[in-house]
Amino acid sequence: MSKIVYLAMLVSISLPLAAQDHQPLESLNEQPQRTFQLGAAALWLQKPYKGVDTDCYGLPFLFYQDQKLTIFGPMASYSFFGKENHWALQGLTRIRTEGYDNDDSRYLDGMSDRDLTLELGLRYLTDLDFAVLSMDFSHDVLDKHRGYEFRLTLRKMFQNIMGIESLNLTPSAGINWRSKQLNDYYYGVRPSEVIAGRPEYHAGGSLGWLCGLQLDYKLSEKWSLFSMVNVEWLSSEIADSPIVEGDYSVSLLFGALFEF
Repeated sequence: MSKIVYLAMLVSISLPLAAQDHQPLESLNEQPQRTFQLGAAALWLQKPYKGVDTDCYGLPFLFYQDQKLTIFGPMASYSFFGKENHWALQGLTRIRTEGYDNDDSRYLDGMSDRDLTLELGLRYLTDLDFAVLSMDFSHDVLDKHRGYEFRLTLRKMFQNIMGIESLNLTPSAGINWRSKQLNDYYYGVRPSEVIAGRPEYHAGGSLGWLCGLQLDYKLSEKWSLFSMVNVEWLSSEIADSPIVEGDYSVSLLFGALFEF
């Protein structure tokens, strides 16, 4: 089964998107009403692997939110504890869509496939008045990379931008720490995969930079549009891999949702 088909199936059963941290800003100052939306999205992915073409495909899309649970594409969170207007501790699950099939590029010929996986973790949110601070920790639970990632992100929502009612802009910026196991699984070269021009390579843990921009617009009582772009700058531990040709990855998503 192709990764695209597999990803679409996962989306349709509520757990779309390869950019691992796309989701709406979770305000600590409001208790959201129950919201259920379905729609479709177009996803554009630029991965840093050598010779791999940009992926573009359509996906079904789900958004659900109540006072405890939020599901947005490939990520879900559930609030366990918290203090209104101040902080929240949440459980977190998300799909990590890094990786490749060895026929994605001639430079990957002879490599073993690197697969999608499911991660579980925790998130701490706190309202800093000027922005919302998010601290995420997630760990592989399907024994694919067997590693973990820690993210520290600031998000700020600007409402009714340019004087347009219901047009909201949410920039974000942050850093992430990726474990050695995570990096080595997706960007390492094993002894059995060595060929001329592709030496053995073992990636270590790394610190990276993140930024994103989300735009939402409510067309009517039932219809809304959204778009998101995320960029991750990769450290030398990843960029120096013989199967990597860039030092960043980009994802772009845009779509429409209908509220039931």
